[in-house]
Amino acid sequence: SAAFADDGVTSLNITSGLELPRLLVCNNDHTVRLMSLPSLELVTELKFPTAVNYAAVSPDGTKMCVVGDTNEVFLFSKRGDTFEKISVLTASNDASFSCDWSQSSEQFAVGSQDGYVTVWDIRSQQKMAQLETFQHGRSRGACRNVKFSPSGSIDLLAFSEHTSYVNIVDTRSFEKRQVLRVGSDSFSDFPDFFAPESPTFASQDMQITGLRFAPDSSSLFVGLEESILEYTVDRIGRYSFASSEII
Repeated sequence: SAAFADDGVTSLNITSGLELPRLLVCNNDHTVRLMSLPSLELVTELKFPTAVNYAAVSPDGTKMCVVGDTNEVFLFSKRGDTFEKISVLTASNDASFSCDWSQSSEQFAVGSQDGYVTVWDIRSQQKMAQLETFQHGRSRGACRNVKFSPSGSIDLLAFSEHTSYVNIVDTRSFEKRQVLRVGSDSFSDFPDFFAPESPTFASQDMQITGLRFAPDSSSLFVGLEESILEYTVDRIGRYSFASSEII
């Protein structure tokens, strides 16, 4: 298919929400292609000044965020399969790998190579928070994936680092955080939000390949090179606003 460019696909993302499902194909050839499902017919192609690493459509289907090999963040309004660029923002000082929208479609977050996660309010387009990864910097601490919890009263933002660590932030204030060292039984001194469901491994660096909340926000799944770990969200603790526990 023409959607899968010779220069290489960087990410695939299925959108659904209020409209027909679509496949967003991000490419090194500076394009995002919107494909119909299941036929994989090309619906729309958007061109950018840089290789594209990720694109995310808001849950209400009205906005899209696109990031790539630049510190620029491209925002679009969306009506059906038609897109209009509305703003170009600056995340940090380096390229960005991932972006995501909150369940209300009012906040979006971008994870960058230099170890920063930047969160904006779409209504003002002002930065709400800029968070740094546990390991810092653009090597081991580079932010590879960022995900909001998708449903319910679970207001969390999770982001993974290049190796070993996942950060979970309480988005009610952006002040409380838990850091998980995946593949080991060690946890940081931050408040506990999760309890590990999967077997633990020896304490060594693990390449993190992906990150995703369950649709009901009851679990967080962390992909490693040879396994997938599941962490159960402490939803009872989240419903009690006095509690600082998440997992």
